[in-house]
Amino acid sequence: MQWLSLFIEEMCCPAEVALIRSELSRKPGIGEMEFDVFSRRLNVQHDSAVLTPNGVIRFLAAINMTAHPWIDVREMADFQSRRQRWRTVLTWLSGLVFLAGILFHAIQYVPVEGLLGWVASETTVYTRVLYVVSLLLGFVFVFPSALRSVLRGRADMNLLMTVAVIGALVLNEWFEAAMVTFLFSLSLWLEQWSMKQVQTAMRGHLQQSPLIARCRQSGGGQSVEMPIEQVDVGSLVEVWAGELIPLDGQVVKGESHVNQASITGESFPVAKRIGDAVFAGTTNMESTLQLQTTSRVNDSTITRTMRLVAEAQSKKTEIQTSVERFAEVYTPAVMLISLLLMVVPPVLFHQPFDQWFHLALVVLVVACPCALVISTPVATTVALTRGIREGVLIRGGRFLESMANVDVICFDKTGTLTYGRPQVESVWCVASSTRDEVLEIALALESTSNHPLAYAIVKFAQQQGLVAPAVTDLEVLHGTGIRGRLDGHEVWVGNVHWAADLLDNPTELLEQFQPGEPTGLVVVVGIEDQLLGLLWLCDEMRDESVKTIQDLEAAGVKKTRILSGDLTANVEFVRESLGIAEAEGELLPEQKLQRIEEMAKQSTIAMVGDGVNDAPALMRADVGIAMGALGLDVVLQSADISLMNNDLRKLPWLIRFSKKVRRTVRLNIAFALLAKFSVLAAALSGFAHLWLAVLADTGATLIVVMNGMRLLGSRHD
Repeated sequence: MQWLSLFIEEMCCPAEVALIRSELSRKPGIGEMEFDVFSRRLNVQHDSAVLTPNGVIRFLAAINMTAHPWIDVREMADFQSRRQRWRTVLTWLSGLVFLAGILFHAIQYVPVEGLLGWVASETTVYTRVLYVVSLLLGFVFVFPSALRSVLRGRADMNLLMTVAVIGALVLNEWFEAAMVTFLFSLSLWLEQWSMKQVQTAMRGHLQQSPLIARCRQSGGGQSVEMPIEQVDVGSLVEVWAGELIPLDGQVVKGESHVNQASITGESFPVAKRIGDAVFAGTTNMESTLQLQTTSRVNDSTITRTMRLVAEAQSKKTEIQTSVERFAEVYTPAVMLISLLLMVVPPVLFHQPFDQWFHLALVVLVVACPCALVISTPVATTVALTRGIREGVLIRGGRFLESMANVDVICFDKTGTLTYGRPQVESVWCVASSTRDEVLEIALALESTSNHPLAYAIVKFAQQQGLVAPAVTDLEVLHGTGIRGRLDGHEVWVGNVHWAADLLDNPTELLEQFQPGEPTGLVVVVGIEDQLLGLLWLCDEMRDESVKTIQDLEAAGVKKTRILSGDLTANVEFVRESLGIAEAEGELLPEQKLQRIEEMAKQSTIAMVGDGVNDAPALMRADVGIAMGALGLDVVLQSADISLMNNDLRKLPWLIRFSKKVRRTVRLNIAFALLAKFSVLAAALSGFAHLWLAVLADTGATLIVVMNGMRLLGSRHD
């Protein structure tokens, strides 16, 4: 079985999804199907030995669905099919002709019947002609769909509206028939327009990749412009100042600042030098860069992110699943009620047929659950889009829903609350030595090492303006230290245990430590068998860590906790510095998993880690949140939510935003149901108008879409 991705022009609401699924599932050679209503995308499996892609397209054409091979999202941004343009034209023509009919009708009867009574008065031939023309224009796209609905034995809104309009004509209600037709065609146009607004918002931040790359055969010579689809991995690409970077790559020449807001949500440009990674869709700000591509166009970070957003839409929230189950029962139940209203009172109780037939038509129109079904996915899709814009990749609406319920957040330490890079915190020296002497010897020896502690020491010493003296006879003892000769004397740096063996009298060294205190981030400096000094290092705390913990508490998180594999003393130091409630150190990955499982029995847990060594805990938590996600497939795939730019401040925002999304979804559902039941109540109390039922459904659909769109908000509200 092979996957085929198609763009379906007419697929703009759940009714079309149901139709396509119903028709294709019965065809030979068809397997699984995935639908993305907002992008109008159908992914369908087909057996290439039985069915070709053109065969799938022909099956769809048989049910009046116009399918194209999936068009690149950039080309689809302003895509409008011929059918959509015709629907727009015919809708407004229908409205203009209907308005003309109203004017003819009103001019004749207002003087006689009054400002409102003219509606129920007899219509002239000319007025009827205008109403019928308006009706025909409005039903050009509705009637064929209604006919197909009859043939396949599955009622949809098109059939319900057709029955309602025919019923109004049978009752000689020309005005109401034309009004219902125009309002329904207007509702279809509004739905098409509102869905396009969602699509535009969803794709706006992803319309970032240029179509052309400026390639070089080597570092010199002329550059050649070519479509990015033809650029292979390892190609040399030149990007001028102010241009978008076409593909993921690594800088091989030049220095500049790059605006990565489209990928990470960062407000400020990031400095890029030789060896640094750059990403497709980001903007080169200052000077020309040459980069070597590291991915094809379909594997770039922005494309993978887009793909994950598309996948995320299929992961429905619990609320959305419940609403869809409710709609499956709701529609046939209301249709049965409509049939009973049409038959029972006239037959059993000899009530006026016209009155109950009209009421049944109103109930039939109300049966359409469009506003109810669309209330959740529209808000969820916009929320996922907003998350990407803020540098937060959410892999599905259900994780956003879970985030709103989180009351305990667990953190890994290294690389999460800290940068995972050591820095020199203080220098201690014996009475016979000086601070600069200790640093110069450490600088001379550590300059030859690639150890992270060595890098921190060299950086610190150079910041003090020191220059390394020449050292000879260097010897690196892996896992213990380095030694060499300086001015005829043996000098050395190393860990505490090794130094204690080298010293003539280690007492002064050991006195610097409390019993049980960790010595893993202490470097000892000595000469011959004498102690010169100590360098104390620490893992650099993230600047935003303290504020993040405080803001999480303000956002409603009941408890924060550290689960780390680092030494307990180091973990405790971070816990005290940040004011975190609980912390555990020296945990293996399986022990972290065990702690998460224990807490998950009583609370909703989010785990924040680096996405690699914390993978088991991230997978088990109700919500796994990965740091360091930018450009790393393993991280993008392992976590439920990824912080693309490592900004912990997005966690409190995510908590608050997820609660806002939950409120929006609940409000949408409540409003959709209220609109339905209000019309039903009005109809049952004698105020039964078909146009009111259609207007309520149209208005409710538009309002829930617009309410969902509010989640886009401003950039950092």
